[in-house]
Amino acid sequence: MVKMGQIANGIISFLLAIGLGLSILLAEKKHAALLCEHIEIEIKDHSGQSVITEKDILDLLPSIHKTTLIGVPLQKIDTYSITTRLNHQPFVKNVLVYKTWHNTLKVYLETKYVIARMINPIGPHSMQMYIDENGDLIAIENLPLLRLLVIGGNPENIVVETDGLQRCAKELLKLLHCLYRDPFFRYQITSLEVENNHKIILGTQIGNHKIEFGYAENISEKLEKLRLFYSKVIPYKGWNAYGRVNLEFKDQLICE
Repeated sequence: MVKMGQIANGIISFLLAIGLGLSILLAEKKHAALLCEHIEIEIKDHSGQSVITEKDILDLLPSIHKTTLIGVPLQKIDTYSITTRLNHQPFVKNVLVYKTWHNTLKVYLETKYVIARMINPIGPHSMQMYIDENGDLIAIENLPLLRLLVIGGNPENIVVETDGLQRCAKELLKLLHCLYRDPFFRYQITSLEVENNHKIILGTQIGNHKIEFGYAENISEKLEKLRLFYSKVIPYKGWNAYGRVNLEFKDQLICE
């Protein structure tokens, strides 16, 4: 009886294996017959920085695949090539491209965010140079202007070369992040000038204040003094009482 049971179990397992194999073959055959009928694009971008649109992606896809994708068998669409090409776009941070059983090619894309705009003294007038969240420089022609802090000064005092790539100097990048993340400073501080001695001058939206920040060091302490100036001094003295604010020296806030 035990032997007969083992034989029966073996037959059942064999039949199940055949059934599974047939199911896989049928699924593969069905998948091979699926045509791309829809392209769905989801873009996760940073607030106020819509630098890549759905139309941009749709316009780029045919050049990657050498043909329009609608009507093409899903099996013939090379998602790896699409992912690789999109990952090389300067504002792209992450990409996921995949196919579904609903005749759809899906593209999920996350963009980088930029924290400052840099004056490009040698490029064409239409070329905008941005500094992204990692300190990388992004230069794109005919890109709409983004409302960001503008950096000026000698590029050699702003940019350093790392592994053959030009990037924002490390300490300066820390300062840019602090200014960008704070809603008040992001609105009030509109320009940053790096002088030849590497000291920094900040320009303002309201008040026409020249803020002498000094070197890009002790950043938190200096910004706290600047916050004190706007929260305590300005309400008492008014916006036009001082034209120069110096934050350089420890435990001192100099207003003239």
